[in-house]
Amino acid sequence: MDCDGAPPPPEQISSLTTIHSLGEDLLLEIFLLLPSLATLVRAALACRAWRRAVASSPSFRSRFRALHPAPFLGVFTNPEVPALPAFTPAHHRDRDVLAAVRGGDFFLTSVLQDDDELPVSWIIECCRDGYLLLMNWNTGILAIVNPLAGHCPDYIEYPDESDPSARWLGVHLLSSEEDPISFRLLYVSCDDSRVRAAVFSSDTSDWQFFPWFEVAPRTPTNDGHIYWLGRRNQVGRIMYWLFTNLEYILALDTDTMEFSVYQLPACLQGHMFYNVFFGGTKDDVPCIAYDTGYSIRVLMFIADEEDGIGAWVLGGCVRYDEHPDLLEHGTRIMAIEDGFVYLDSSYMLIWLSLETWEVQKLFPKTFCIFHYNSCIQGHRCLLYPYVMSWPPSLLGNYGVFAALLDDDDDPSREQGML
Repeated sequence: MDCDGAPPPPEQISSLTTIHSLGEDLLLEIFLLLPSLATLVRAALACRAWRRAVASSPSFRSRFRALHPAPFLGVFTNPEVPALPAFTPAHHRDRDVLAAVRGGDFFLTSVLQDDDELPVSWIIECCRDGYLLLMNWNTGILAIVNPLAGHCPDYIEYPDESDPSARWLGVHLLSSEEDPISFRLLYVSCDDSRVRAAVFSSDTSDWQFFPWFEVAPRTPTNDGHIYWLGRRNQVGRIMYWLFTNLEYILALDTDTMEFSVYQLPACLQGHMFYNVFFGGTKDDVPCIAYDTGYSIRVLMFIADEEDGIGAWVLGGCVRYDEHPDLLEHGTRIMAIEDGFVYLDSSYMLIWLSLETWEVQKLFPKTFCIFHYNSCIQGHRCLLYPYVMSWPPSLLGNYGVFAALLDDDDDPSREQGML
């Protein structure tokens, strides 16, 4: 007590506020400001509470994807001779993206086995949602590999095709960003006038064959052309195959497993099949890119909102003479994925954005890509862009993985879930 009789002031109690005391809603709003998925993964895995916050909020993940597209990490190309696919990294300056590339198994060493049971003869069949679907040429074994995860591959036997007239059109991975553990494989074969599909489900670990579908434009068959279907690509839930005569396109709804055939625009007639590529925009609008010799033209399928009937329209055109430092005679279309047309010049890999129509250099080309003019090789892509996927520990049925990890004191298991 002071000499004047006044009581002393109450003692100040310091309240220490730490970053761990942030509410979950505020934390997720802060996470939305992070520059890339790679940075988010690094931050969310800093502690279990933050990981749980991301894993338990599908709405946050949807918002983050809309603001921050998954980083493009590089491209895979198939080998000329029996070997492993090759990876060429993109030239990034983001340290977190670079750390993801350095920490991944992009040499695909996970498919190498000590006992030599599987020969080193792998090619890529599909690249989707951060996973590679590989096929072993010698054994027909399929392997599903995530270069960023560090897991052992899932090995699956190729389906037993009982019809001797069937010719395989490849295998495609059907997966979901939000449920990476559950997947399906789509196998499609054809004969002179029919197609049919078979599906492998990770839930049943078995192949299911569906009935043959008669393709009307191939009936009757009188052209003697057995390789009448070429490259495939998936847009949304629909798989597409271009006819090699560029008159029609075959579509398969992967939900209902029903085939349909649509006519292609007449402007494609006269073009070489290997100069025409099918793909989709970021909003899953089907599109076709083709080389005219002096420009890259892109057709888009615009559906009528009232009757659902659509039409192919010219979405855009990029002339070579408008970009003399980038485009040159002989520039080739390699792929269309997620709203980008990938182009191959003599010295540079380039992409064309279907949103802004800007042409941009990616990185100098240090690999060779050989065009397969033969329709025999036409079903397989020439180049596979690889983008970073969300790790299962931030997904998995909205937090199940996070909960499992929280109950596990083994830190090595947590690292394996990345």
